[in-house]
Amino acid sequence: MTEKRRTPEPPVKNLENNLKAIEEQALLYAKDLARVFMERKEQERQLELTKQQLERSARITLLGELAAGIAHEINNILTPAAGHLSLLLMDRANFSEGVVERLELIEQSLMKASSMLQQILDLSRKKPEKREPKDISAILEQSLFLLKYRFIKSQIKVEKNFQHNLPKLWIDDTQIEQVFTNLTLNAIEAMEQGGTLRIATCYHPEKSTKKQPYVEILFEDTGCGIPPENLEHVFEPFYTTKGEGRGTGLGLFICYGIIEKHGGMIDVTSAPNEGTQFKICLPAS
Repeated sequence: MTEKRRTPEPPVKNLENNLKAIEEQALLYAKDLARVFMERKEQERQLELTKQQLERSARITLLGELAAGIAHEINNILTPAAGHLSLLLMDRANFSEGVVERLELIEQSLMKASSMLQQILDLSRKKPEKREPKDISAILEQSLFLLKYRFIKSQIKVEKNFQHNLPKLWIDDTQIEQVFTNLTLNAIEAMEQGGTLRIATCYHPEKSTKKQPYVEILFEDTGCGIPPENLEHVFEPFYTTKGEGRGTGLGLFICYGIIEKHGGMIDVTSAPNEGTQFKICLPAS
């Protein structure tokens, strides 16, 4: 029995198969190149973000130290003034009602100034803090509950998107609640005609730029936004764009200091008439 000979494929068919194989290999190579390129771009972006954070942190630390030095000197001047005022008020029976009223107003102003200066000094000092494992969602809920009347009065809708089963964070809950309250009040003031405040939490088990898992907290409003020329200064002490008598310029500076002390990061993105978003990252281990 003779073996049936196989008819060889024509040269053109072989060439088509070869070209198809080369095309598929080139496509795979292009995909690998694109993936490597995108990974490198992401690494460069993360490095640039880290560099910007470090530069801003160094600038704010320097300004904070300068502000603390000034606060200390001013406090030294205010202390004897407050002391003498207290002595006068102890003798209030010898003054008319109008004079006593003015003295009490002066006392209130001195106490307010002293409290403001104390906040700056507290941030600059490395005091022992009361840190415990805490539920970040519960702290957010408490902060929002205390400001409920402001939301109703200002016609602001609150949208919450809290991830379930977040890990507890090792934090000073009083300080973190102060951060949440400050950011919420800023959002309310930015939405004078009403609007929406969105707050979300998310756990990132993967490593961040600080090489550890973290919890992300977002505050996003639909308010007036922040002009680009003001954006890089918002965390600096005494910097404010609010009208006279409406702000000290310390709220966001204190927020920045608290988050930094907790080993986290806080950042802001905004544009005029497009709202503002504050992003907080706190280490989860």
